[in-house]
Amino acid sequence: MNKKSRKYSIAISGILFLFLFASFSAFSNNASKQAPLQKIRLQLKYYHQFQFAGYYAAVQKGFYKEEGLDVELLEGGAINSIDLVLNGEAEYGIAANDILIARLNHKPIVLLAYIFQSSPSIFLSLKASNINTAQDMIHKKVMLLDEYRDPELLAIFYQEGIKLKDINRVRTTYDIQDLIDGTTDVLNAYSTNEPYYLQEHHIDYSVIRPQSYGINFYGDGIFTSESEIKKHPKRAEAFLRASKKGWEYAMQNTEEILDILEKDYGVNKTRAHLRFEAKEIKKLIINDYVEIGHINPGRVDHIAQICSKMGMVPTNYNLDGFIYQHESFKTPPWLKWLIFSITVISLIIIIISLYLFLFNRQLRVAVDKQTKSLSEKNKELEREISERVKTVIALQASEKKFREMIENLPSGAVLVENKQIFTNKKALEITGYTNSELPDIDTWFIRLYQNRRNENYKIYKENKEDNFKYPVTNTIICKSGEEKQVEFHAYKFDNKEIWLLNDITERVKIQQELIDSETKLSTFIEESPNGIVMFTGDTKVVYTNPAFNSLMKINSDQKQNLRIPDFFTPSQYQENKTLWERLLETGKSQGEVLVKNTNKKNIPVYISALKLISNEYLAFVIDISNLKNVEKELIIALEKAEESDRLKSAFLANMSHEIRTPMNGILGFSQLLLRDDLTKEKKERYVDILNQNGKQLLDIINNIIDISYLEVKQLRLLKSEISIKKLIADLDALFQLEKKKYHKSDLKISFHNELSEDQDLITTDAGKLKQVLINLINNALKFTTEGYIRISVKLEQSKLSFKVEDSGIGIPLAKQKFIFKRFAQVENIYTRQFGGAGLGLPISKGIIELLNGEIFFESKEDEGTTFKFYIPISKIAKQNKTKDYPTPNNYQWNNKKILLVEDMDTNITFFKELLRDTNAELSICYNGLEAVNICNTDYRPDIILMDIQMPEMNGIQASIEIRKHLTSTPIIAQTAYASEEDKEMALKAGCNDYFSKPLDADRLLQRMNELLLDRDSNKY
Repeated sequence: MNKKSRKYSIAISGILFLFLFASFSAFSNNASKQAPLQKIRLQLKYYHQFQFAGYYAAVQKGFYKEEGLDVELLEGGAINSIDLVLNGEAEYGIAANDILIARLNHKPIVLLAYIFQSSPSIFLSLKASNINTAQDMIHKKVMLLDEYRDPELLAIFYQEGIKLKDINRVRTTYDIQDLIDGTTDVLNAYSTNEPYYLQEHHIDYSVIRPQSYGINFYGDGIFTSESEIKKHPKRAEAFLRASKKGWEYAMQNTEEILDILEKDYGVNKTRAHLRFEAKEIKKLIINDYVEIGHINPGRVDHIAQICSKMGMVPTNYNLDGFIYQHESFKTPPWLKWLIFSITVISLIIIIISLYLFLFNRQLRVAVDKQTKSLSEKNKELEREISERVKTVIALQASEKKFREMIENLPSGAVLVENKQIFTNKKALEITGYTNSELPDIDTWFIRLYQNRRNENYKIYKENKEDNFKYPVTNTIICKSGEEKQVEFHAYKFDNKEIWLLNDITERVKIQQELIDSETKLSTFIEESPNGIVMFTGDTKVVYTNPAFNSLMKINSDQKQNLRIPDFFTPSQYQENKTLWERLLETGKSQGEVLVKNTNKKNIPVYISALKLISNEYLAFVIDISNLKNVEKELIIALEKAEESDRLKSAFLANMSHEIRTPMNGILGFSQLLLRDDLTKEKKERYVDILNQNGKQLLDIINNIIDISYLEVKQLRLLKSEISIKKLIADLDALFQLEKKKYHKSDLKISFHNELSEDQDLITTDAGKLKQVLINLINNALKFTTEGYIRISVKLEQSKLSFKVEDSGIGIPLAKQKFIFKRFAQVENIYTRQFGGAGLGLPISKGIIELLNGEIFFESKEDEGTTFKFYIPISKIAKQNKTKDYPTPNNYQWNNKKILLVEDMDTNITFFKELLRDTNAELSICYNGLEAVNICNTDYRPDIILMDIQMPEMNGIQASIEIRKHLTSTPIIAQTAYASEEDKEMALKAGCNDYFSKPLDADRLLQRMNELLLDRDSNKY
């Protein structure tokens, strides 16, 4: 090259250098002018926590700033991030599957990425509630988000055929305490959060996962509006790129992110809780196997199909434009200018190079250039081989991790590749076969389906051709021979297949039990004896069971167009308006109402109504007509009981008066007898008064005992022979004396016996018959001041008829219905003024009825009263001559041995005085045991006086023991107990007779004399 050429070349090179310098200076100056950061807002779906770790990392580590963005993180909570983005309150947002539902319901949003490859949504229940499956949630309180914001959880019910109206859906609070306190039975929760609280408090719980039912939805995703994509496509790309980078950093630097959460965001969680959340979130992101933010369009379409079947989105949905597509690369102007400049420079350089090649060693330069090119290609080939080796190693590592992931899946999993299969440990648990026992598809179908393998293989091929759109349920035969129901979900990817299988044997069993239960419930409703009616909020009747139709007389033609007001009259409906309003306000109501059936008949019913989840109402209607009748009877009986109680109280008050009156006489005149200045006449008079008051008190006590026995129907008869003639003579003697006591000397009392001698002796309870006649004659004597009292007896058609007539004051008509009622006499002021306890007539009526007889009366006021009663007699006793016993005034029982068995000193003193002048030898024992012991010696009493109630051994037991040795010795029992049952017990024990205290001394001495005379004549 000559000097001229070299100078020319140097000049051109200088010009080119200046041109290049100017071009790059311009570019450098343009690039050096940094654009300001674009401010945008990201709306989080919930409160600050590790769930949003990637975005905190992108902010704190400057990833957003590197992309030219200034991002503000807006804390969430009880908000809807989709609405906030569409309203312009944020440019980007975080949500879950509600992004897809909102888009398919025509909201203009775009999905940028799914960060969580699986949804964290689960159902939580306490272990103690025994809620472990979807079926267990039927009719239970279940907390959920409103509308369709929990699609993966709602899909569980859809997959299991459970209608939402069959659960009691409650708006969620996300408060774990509501589950612990029983406010809800089931809580919708995140597997990353709420379980920690239960574990921390050592509360056993159950988890119901959508994945167990073949539902695998995405979790948290990033979205924005269509307008943001159109106006700022580069910003959207930059935001997504920085967010992914943030998540990659967060996954590798967990503890650093936890520090940021505690320091900068004031997260209200413990460190242990945040670590638990981070651990669980890593399981959902699975970034070791799947690129962060990955979206599978086929999987999105599958989720959309499920939502469509549930009615959440239209069936003719369109996913076009929903998933964000990266913008095709456009060359920026500055880059075009740079390329253009480089092109021009390159052309110039090429021209110069050609020029130089032509003039300076063209061949050598060409060889060197070629050699250099080959060297570079060799290096490039080495790099490519190295990269491929690294790729193979990475693929092998990825394959290992993938298989590890399959091995640890909670569901059974089968990986199919070139007909070879790999099964995880859960599949082994379900089938019982190891991986080596099921090496390929053919073996799988032969072992698990046996005789049905061809049929099931055909189903498998058809599903495969249809890209495994739908899950399949099959019956497999396990290695143990057990048959199991298994649900298969299959997927295709990269020439591989993966089958997910879940053992649903128990679920199928529960479903069948549920069907059986529903059948039983339907049968119960149809066969229920109580009415059941279902109606809507506007009162339209939608169902009635047979019992209700029968109660309301509804036929099949009348079932149409029935409404609740049809069962009431207008006034009845108005009266029960509060019941209806309470049902509408609170969802439940109950009470007694009067309804009208189609026959216009009013029926009292008890209604219990409640609101159902379906917004319909169910009422149980119970006919209480019989209960009302019983209630009326009970009210009447209660009134009678209260009246009886009142009368008894009045009776007791009157008894107190009646008892205190003679007791006052006894105590008063007993004190007067202690005076030293009393004359003989006064002493005799006072003793007579004491005797009368004592008898009056005894009569009252006997009446009380009789009425008590009548009340409990324990008054018994003691039948014996009785002479009517002697009975009348005794009554005549008694009342002639009583007439004088009442100072009614002008009153005529007469007795008329119309019975013949052959009819004189009858068999009946002599004491009770005499008691009735004394009561009737005594009443006549009280109420008759002058005139007559006439007593007559005769035989009428095998019935003994007694009549007591008087000319007394009579009984007022208004009082006549009370005279036989027990305790009612005390209320009769008209008769109470004449004294008495008012028990005589009720006792008399009770005794007559006990004798199978009847009593009647007639009375006119101021004219008199007639009482007439009959007692049946089966036969007239045969007339026998009665033995006459002497009744001397003084009994002489010389050398007779009398054994007195008595524990009361007062009674012993009484017997000593009574027997003092009889010249008998009196021996005393203070209890029954002493009497038995002395009778077992050589001592032989002629007669024994035996008290009944004593310590050590009572008189009944003592009499039984004495009778074993002394079979003929007379025993007379005496006791303060006066019942017929006591008398019967004494006689059965071996006693010859029975006397009630207080004792009638004359009668006792007479009876003792009779027994001693009979003993002497060897009768005993």
